[in-house]
Amino acid sequence: MKKYLLSAFTIAILGLTQANAQQGFSLSVKATPQFSFLQNEDDSDAPGLDKKATFNVNFGIGGAYNFTNKLGVGLDVLYSLQGQRYETDGTEYNQKVNYLKIPVFFSYTSNPSKVVAFTGKIGPQLSILTDSKITDKDGDDIVGDTKNRYEDITFGGIVAAGIQIKLDKNLFLTTLARFDYDFTNAEDDSHPIYPAGRANTYNMTTGLEVGLKYLLK
Repeated sequence: MKKYLLSAFTIAILGLTQANAQQGFSLSVKATPQFSFLQNEDDSDAPGLDKKATFNVNFGIGGAYNFTNKLGVGLDVLYSLQGQRYETDGTEYNQKVNYLKIPVFFSYTSNPSKVVAFTGKIGPQLSILTDSKITDKDGDDIVGDTKNRYEDITFGGIVAAGIQIKLDKNLFLTTLARFDYDFTNAEDDSHPIYPAGRANTYNMTTGLEVGLKYLLK
């Protein structure tokens, strides 16, 4: 009987250890090739103004804490190159707006003990404007500084979903489709360049986040 009890206890301990393998702190590095947009209803309806696909990237680091095997919370610090390319009267230009983004999120992973598992995250995001300018299609400056046309800080949210691949005991590769959207106006509507009654402008990005996560023990 003692042997059976000892065996059962050992199996239970091993199972608990495996179940809790993902609990604790983790650090990550990540980058997201992304399409960015400055969404504005007035610009969309303006004759002769043609918005172009705008490809950029964000990159940065993250920290997270899993309080159960599947659930956790985290925070990223990302530098995001974004904005919107336009063409009007045959001339193409790019309104660039770069941000330091700080998303705070809840995360879920379906079964971290498997080699491949579903993972996702959702939460609010703070964006701090770091640079803004208008360039031509070759990247040369047309207006070297347009930061005063935009708000210093915007608020929004992020959602991402994809897979986690276990590379080693504590090392994971993550690949997620990522989407973020601001809920507040990106433009400073008090600036004289904007007409009265202009619709709000909202930042939006969508891309593929690829990262390496290391679980601290």
